[in-house]
Amino acid sequence: MATIELINVEKKFGDVHAVKPMNLTVRDGEFVVLLGPSGCGKTTTLRMISGLEAVTGGQILLNGRDVTWERPSDRDIAFVFQFFALYSHMTARENIAFPLQAQGERREVVRQRVEEVSRLLRMEHVLDVRPGALSGGDQQRVALARALVRRPAAFLMDEPLGALDADFRETMRAEIKRLHIDQHATTVYVTHDQIEAMAMGDRIVVMSDADVQQVGTPAEVYHDPANLFVARFIGSPGMNLVPGRYVRGVLHLAEGATYKVPDAWAPSLDAATRGDGDLILGFRPEAATVGVDSAIPATVYATDLHGGYTMLHLELGNNTIIHARTTREAKYAINTPVRFDLDPAMVRFFDPATEAAIIPEVRA
Repeated sequence: MATIELINVEKKFGDVHAVKPMNLTVRDGEFVVLLGPSGCGKTTTLRMISGLEAVTGGQILLNGRDVTWERPSDRDIAFVFQFFALYSHMTARENIAFPLQAQGERREVVRQRVEEVSRLLRMEHVLDVRPGALSGGDQQRVALARALVRRPAAFLMDEPLGALDADFRETMRAEIKRLHIDQHATTVYVTHDQIEAMAMGDRIVVMSDADVQQVGTPAEVYHDPANLFVARFIGSPGMNLVPGRYVRGVLHLAEGATYKVPDAWAPSLDAATRGDGDLILGFRPEAATVGVDSAIPATVYATDLHGGYTMLHLELGNNTIIHARTTREAKYAINTPVRFDLDPAMVRFFDPATEAAIIPEVRA
């Protein structure tokens, strides 16, 4: 397979950045997901890697070879689009075979390769069917098979599941991940769906406003977001973010509520605020535990049953709503006063001025 390196790669349209200078290495056999909202630059990045979009600056290396100005056909990269782009007048077999025939491969090689990828994707039964008669999931299998049959150095996938229904998406998500594991294929995958990103990626590149916000494993971007954007964007719902005033080890929240910060955080927060300053407390819903003797008061604003658990929406005052995950059996009436505590290992803090995460000297 391949290692892909982006060195100060950028794309501008006039004076406007579509992608700000970016450095990224996709390791051999790695599955990297570019994740972000529409217009953040993730598809433009993918198109620059493929050669479909010219860079404004920087270098793109494929296995150490500079391919920045090479044509797409010379980069040994396969591209799978959101819309399958299949030839409607050809059968699935003919669609899959087309890239090899265009390269002038011998008929026996073409037949053998088509059979191999068809078995891999468990689609032998649709080979003689035209795309118009196939389900969305089977059309996506044909598109994947057409990319696989070339045995490229790397795969680029631009929201390949975006046009599928929810049940098809889950099935194909598992298919693509299994395919990646079986083939050990270097893959760069674009999506705006964080569930896809978390489920599929070895690493996630979170993008916003044409810039990279964080690169990390799914666990890293979920538990240790680099800034407020990542904290809000990752998770459903996103991280709870509560403003407060930090004074000598205690964070003063809305309506007179206080939170005693974990001892391990105190040196870093003292340094960040000089002992007295504004901070934002961050925590995931599962970090909150509701209990009679808990420290932080709140009022039940709403409740949602999610089958396996109940999500409580709690009001802290000053219109600050936080989310706490509790058992499915939990039942609370609206406006019920409650109290909750936080798992000290799961709290995070952010600088409201820079929006960057504060890094603790010692993790709780």
